[in-house]
Amino acid sequence: MKKTLVVVSILAGATGLYAQGLLNWSDAAPGYTIEILSPDTTTPGQEFTGQTTFDTPSGNTTYTGGYIGGGATGNGPGIGATPSSGAGGVNYQTPANFTAGLYVDTTGAALTTDISTGSPVATTTLLGGGNDGLYNSAAPVYTSSFAVNTPVFVGIAAWYNGGGTINSYSAASIRGFVQSTSTVALAGPPATPNDLAGMGLTSFSLATAIPEPSTIALGVIGASAFLMRLRRKQ
Repeated sequence: MKKTLVVVSILAGATGLYAQGLLNWSDAAPGYTIEILSPDTTTPGQEFTGQTTFDTPSGNTTYTGGYIGGGATGNGPGIGATPSSGAGGVNYQTPANFTAGLYVDTTGAALTTDISTGSPVATTTLLGGGNDGLYNSAAPVYTSSFAVNTPVFVGIAAWYNGGGTINSYSAASIRGFVQSTSTVALAGPPATPNDLAGMGLTSFSLATAIPEPSTIALGVIGASAFLMRLRRKQ
């Protein structure tokens, strides 16, 4: 009997050690909501982040764009209309044009790299209608590659998916993301998965990609060299 108890205890410990952590990555949870908006109408190349008066917790960030999947009428103070042909000639009123992705890593720096150059660990499409601006109200639970109780940073990105051919933030030209400012320790089964509340994630807008400063500088150098060669030939 004692041997059986010892074996059961060892197996239980091993299960706890190697169990994978769970995360509820819904953008709508008790005491927490964020939403995703179309690019700013005056500066579409600039991404905006921050809570609106309609979010939980509420904030005072103003967006000239509207909720992804919304309509042509503004949604209220600080929220503009959703264009049917906005930045990049994209219909932002059609939520299926956009994908939301989850990024998870153990350090903020690693998470930034994952978002900038890697692929999301989970994806879902954006919602519309009464759920405009949201990406999943049903809250799929992500089973991570990290062990239970691992503290992780979380990033949420969204992008124009080009009819389903663009599968990551890094590959998209119309995109936006928000990154957590604190970690959450991943719960494990049978515990209730952690949600995103209290991590510092906020609403955000998409933006059209613009060349990096280094790319612009190389372009100017190349153009200058080309002009010099033309002058010499003349």
